[in-house]
Amino acid sequence: MAKKTTEKSNADRTLFESLGIATLIAGEDGTILRTNRQFLELSGYRQSELEEKKKWSELIVNGDLTRMRQYQEFIDHNTAGPAQSREFKLASGNGSIKDVHIFRSPLAGTNRVAVSFVDITDLLKAGKQVSSSEEKYRSLIESTDDSIYMIDRDGTYLFVNRQVLARLCVTEANIIGKQYGDFHDAQDTSEFAGYVKKVFETATSHRYEHKSGKGDDPRYMLRTLSPIVDGRTGRVKFVAVVSKEITDLKKTEEKLKYLSLHDPLTNLYNRAYFEEEMHRLDNNRFELVGLIMCDIDGLKLINDTLGHDKGDELLAVASRVIRKSFRESDVVARVGGDEFAILLPNSPKSKAEEICNRIKSSVIDYNRQNPHLPLGISTGFAIRTGPGQSMAELYREADNSMYKEKLFGSRHARNVIVRNLINTIETKGVTTRRSVKRLRRLVTVLGSAVGLPDKRLKDLTLLAQFHDIGNISIHDRILLKEGGLTTEELLEMRKHCDIGHRIAQSATNLTHMADYILKHHEWWNGNGYPLGLAGEEIPLESRIMAIADAYESMTGGRPHRKSVSRDEALNELLRCAGSQFDPDLVEKFVEVVAQT
Repeated sequence: MAKKTTEKSNADRTLFESLGIATLIAGEDGTILRTNRQFLELSGYRQSELEEKKKWSELIVNGDLTRMRQYQEFIDHNTAGPAQSREFKLASGNGSIKDVHIFRSPLAGTNRVAVSFVDITDLLKAGKQVSSSEEKYRSLIESTDDSIYMIDRDGTYLFVNRQVLARLCVTEANIIGKQYGDFHDAQDTSEFAGYVKKVFETATSHRYEHKSGKGDDPRYMLRTLSPIVDGRTGRVKFVAVVSKEITDLKKTEEKLKYLSLHDPLTNLYNRAYFEEEMHRLDNNRFELVGLIMCDIDGLKLINDTLGHDKGDELLAVASRVIRKSFRESDVVARVGGDEFAILLPNSPKSKAEEICNRIKSSVIDYNRQNPHLPLGISTGFAIRTGPGQSMAELYREADNSMYKEKLFGSRHARNVIVRNLINTIETKGVTTRRSVKRLRRLVTVLGSAVGLPDKRLKDLTLLAQFHDIGNISIHDRILLKEGGLTTEELLEMRKHCDIGHRIAQSATNLTHMADYILKHHEWWNGNGYPLGLAGEEIPLESRIMAIADAYESMTGGRPHRKSVSRDEALNELLRCAGSQFDPDLVEKFVEVVAQT
């Protein structure tokens, strides 16, 4: 009998060890009576440390206070009660804590229970990682400015982030389960459905740009559709969509594209675009092509005298005058600093002539209303009547035609500009016709006294009128300043000699006066400007002009200096004779003025 009992005990032990699950058998009070190998490995204890020594509840760690009662009921078991299971933390013999799932089952016909342990530590860690990842990605999805949503093959919304809700002005309850077409127009829906179909057919991502809105405020979206594949079947189950607004990017791209093809000052096409069009016309069906060239007369003179701001203003005016003479479809381009070119496909010679005449009429109308900044435009054209002539040859022909007109017209244009510059100076109040009249009389008197012939006397009267024409470039705050000028202001004033020289060189009737204008502020002792000439290196006309101008300015007054009497002015000239002025000419001047 004892032998059978021993055999049965050994058989039970073998069966217990072969369970493959960490298991212990506990008595009614929870004392551990038996442990298998798997439990010893899981718990980290030796058999001698547990059996008949510890209650299995002593190995359990309960850190969840909210579930204390539940755990206590589980541990204080009734051996006759039903089987139960709970998750606990097991304190192992080496001090580590493991997450375990415990199954407690009563052993039939005894007052004992079998308690099995499954280690779920790695499973919980993985679950936490998954949960953390889901939270992280959900957080990213909700914090992005992009619209993110998921749809099925029919375009039904399955998931949307807050950006979708905000842009469509709906709640989640009002969009989930609804169709894409319920919230977008027919054209957008059709385009979107086409890409959804491609994703399902190819199981690959597709991307496209969508434009919405009209007029001056369009919106651009970059949509990326990606397949979500069923792991079991390998087929596309859903489509994830990321819709990113790229309106600012597209506007920047369009602006850069515009700038790459247009002249920023005139907003006409630039030379690069014009040459592309020339190349296109060289290789297409158009046999009849007109090309008109335009050139702004006197632009350099305006830049040199009034400054580049005024030159830019003149260019802008010219571009508007030229542009309004053509159709919107015609290619009008600024191809150089002062040159414009226009391509006219399918335009005969009569059409080109008509347009050139229209431009001339527009220039006349403009100048009638804007005499302060006169405009001159020289034009020329050429017509290609067959494919045998290249566009480059046509360009040269039109340019030569324009240049011939410029030879005749630019001289008149420059003279008009100079006349308007003189009027501008008088308008500023720096000089008056009365002061110019007195100055012409003074230089004539002194010139006659030194024996100059009539031709040179006439030159002196012109010099009296134009010697300070360079003042047109000096700012009014300096020209009209009351009181003395600062060092910087004096340096600015001295530029008028060089500028006046350039103006005179541009006007046909003043070219021979340019040198006198340049040097009329040189001093006898070499301390003048702009070249530092001395003595007779200074032209006689310039020396006469210097004395007469000084006398007139002293007796007539200037904005920064009050007038003085005739005697005071003559005494000042005598004081400066030999230093600033030619002493012999001063002596003559004093003599003739004293007699008048």
